[in-house]
Amino acid sequence: MSSVHHVLIDFSEAGLGYDRDQLEEFLLTIADELQAGELASEAHLARETDMPDAAKPGATAFLMGILTAEINRENLRKVVDFFGSQFYGKTLTLSGDIDGMTYSIEYRNKQELDQAAETIERLANLRLKILDRQATSDQASSH
Repeated sequence: MSSVHHVLIDFSEAGLGYDRDQLEEFLLTIADELQAGELASEAHLARETDMPDAAKPGATAFLMGILTAEINRENLRKVVDFFGSQFYGKTLTLSGDIDGMTYSIEYRNKQELDQAAETIERLANLRLKILDRQATSDQASSH
């Protein structure tokens, strides 16, 4: 039986330029696509309680720009490929834990993703973040 993982998919810094209603509609469409393509067994708008370090039990507010999905380990790579092709030109960051240590893998293309594949397979408490490429470049040049 395959292992199912709770994954946060964060579009909050993707530079999409949507207002609140447009962003919610976009996220619901992405959630539907993940489920229709059988990439996720469940996908929905994230609530504060979905966050790993949620301090307020019972809080029910939706988090702007974040989806939560249940993805089995075998489909994780397919999901990452899906977002890589959907958001070509943006930087994707996949972070999670291995044996209590936090890892963050940033990639912009399939070659970088392939190089990190073994690490990705071992991550737990996963979070996928889609970043506006320009914002990432600006940060790198300011350091």
